[in-house]
Amino acid sequence: MARNRTIYNVLALYASQVAPTGQQTGVGAIQQLSRVQSFDEDFSRSFTDVNQYGNLASIDRLEVEAPTVNASFSYYLTDGLNERLLGLTTATTGSASNASIISGLLTKATDEKNYYLMIADEGNDAAGYLKSRTGVIAVGNGFITSYSVSAAVGDIPTASVDLEGLNIRIYNDINNVSGTVGPGINASNGQLLTGVKFSLPAATSMTGANIPNALLPGDIVFTPTGLLGFDATDLKVQDFTLTMDLARTPLQRIGSRFAFAREIDFPLTATLEMNAQVGDIGSTGDLSSLLCDTNLNNFTITMRKPACGGTGANALTYEFKGAKLTSQNFSSSIGDNATMSATFEVQVGSAQQTDRGIFLSGSYNPPPTPQGA
Repeated sequence: MARNRTIYNVLALYASQVAPTGQQTGVGAIQQLSRVQSFDEDFSRSFTDVNQYGNLASIDRLEVEAPTVNASFSYYLTDGLNERLLGLTTATTGSASNASIISGLLTKATDEKNYYLMIADEGNDAAGYLKSRTGVIAVGNGFITSYSVSAAVGDIPTASVDLEGLNIRIYNDINNVSGTVGPGINASNGQLLTGVKFSLPAATSMTGANIPNALLPGDIVFTPTGLLGFDATDLKVQDFTLTMDLARTPLQRIGSRFAFAREIDFPLTATLEMNAQVGDIGSTGDLSSLLCDTNLNNFTITMRKPACGGTGANALTYEFKGAKLTSQNFSSSIGDNATMSATFEVQVGSAQQTDRGIFLSGSYNPPPTPQGA
């Protein structure tokens, strides 16, 4: 029977390793991402015309480079488990978050992932469903190219992720008890890794005492520092966005149609942008003094679990260390509250550089060790 439409209740998103040493059919091999709000994927192909004297039209159109696969998705922030599953270095709450958020990406331990969008049969929720007519849209060999977090008054804090991948594979039914060949490919020749099979675990609603259903803007503790002239403790922050773009260069070589690696371009600069309603002028300051200012600004953004009185335990903490103020704006008009905006930047370093960059910790329970990891 034909499907009339596909809507959000039949979907679930998963992430896994690309080429483990064992099959991805056991507990922990593939992990479901929680609170997903959107998912998009596309690819584009580029052809080179082969022309010659004697023919007006080209005699062929060849692909000199492999197609570019792009994907993006967003989700509500919870406890840091999603970030951990995406390959970002995420300490557990209570332990020291003293390793850069990209530490695992740099060592290649967590850089490359497969992503699976499960599509349950029409009329069923994906949560609890894994039966006949379970399809999948899969992105193979995916690399994060952007990670951003935004929070605003009146909105649920959200993360957005952009990916570049090497392959897209669509399955109309993945209910094979022995597993199904995954979307990952051998980057040197573009061939499927036929020895690596996967089997998706049944999706769940991922609710309970161990994970917040969502975080609220009223439970966020964020006090900016390093502003010119404004009393940071009296600013009424309305929204902020933390962005880390990981632009990548595909490395090519003769003998391979695919890039054998997609390396992050350095230096890697992260930004923190904020908007606030203005309270008191905090102190005397002038722009010329900033030219000699060698101080670096550290921000701690703490997101607590929802609780009466804002006393919930810490769910997610971002540390933005070693930042410099790069721009500041003041705006006022009749009928509106005076506002200011500011942008800070910092370069993200390696695991050994603990005085600057982005550091992340969450209250998640560590996932099971993936089979074959």
